[in-house]
Amino acid sequence: MGSTLVFRSASRGRFVFLLVLSLILAGGSSTDQSRTLAYFISTAVNPGNTLSTVTLNISTTPSGSSFFSLSNMVPGDYSLNTVTIANGGADANGNFTYTLSSAAAPTSLLDSTVPSATATSGGAFLLFRCTSDAAGTLPLACNTTNVYVTQVYPTGVGTQVKILTAGGLVNAVVGPVSVAGGNFSVTAGGTAFTGGKLAIAAPINMGGPDAVSGADGQVKGLTFGHSDYLASIVYLPTQMGNTLAGLSSTLSFTWSAEQRVGIAR
Repeated sequence: MGSTLVFRSASRGRFVFLLVLSLILAGGSSTDQSRTLAYFISTAVNPGNTLSTVTLNISTTPSGSSFFSLSNMVPGDYSLNTVTIANGGADANGNFTYTLSSAAAPTSLLDSTVPSATATSGGAFLLFRCTSDAAGTLPLACNTTNVYVTQVYPTGVGTQVKILTAGGLVNAVVGPVSVAGGNFSVTAGGTAFTGGKLAIAAPINMGGPDAVSGADGQVKGLTFGHSDYLASIVYLPTQMGNTLAGLSSTLSFTWSAEQRVGIAR
């Protein structure tokens, strides 16, 4: 019995020894994430990297007000007025193309009805660009002698005339509005122009005197520091009937600049 007791005691001691040894070995394992290691390091820094965006700057003259205000009109009346669009950008990043739209509030048959040579005709609107060249690349005030006048709205017509009269388009004989059957044009500088609807719901591409590839797909617009000289004619076709009497419309014209196409910088 004595030898048996000694055997058990020795076995227990060996077990305790092995257990302690295994714990020591486990504590020194290379996978222990609690170990603290030291390394030499070196760093390099690139500070002050900047990024900013451009502010497009489109303005009109007159600014913030109407460029025509007409009352008590009768069929055959017309009015010519000028408006200048300017690009106030500081550099080429501010070059833009632009569009025009208009809406009426209050609205009436004057602005919502397409002009025609019929009794139900609405009012008519024409918009021109004034330049010193037939190609339309050199802006010129519309009241200048020998000015080229090119129709911008209604689009797709492209009628052009050179005004030789002193004072240009502003002092040219405009009108009278045609009284011919089937015709509702107005004459400027001896050339007949036919107007479109006053309310322009879908924005029209205005183009411009300068080469600008815009994000809206246009290839002409305004570069920074340049202006676009425009003139409008508002008139009532002579065939307009009595159903249009006593009406009024207040129109707001919106000129919207669009950024040039982005490039590698």
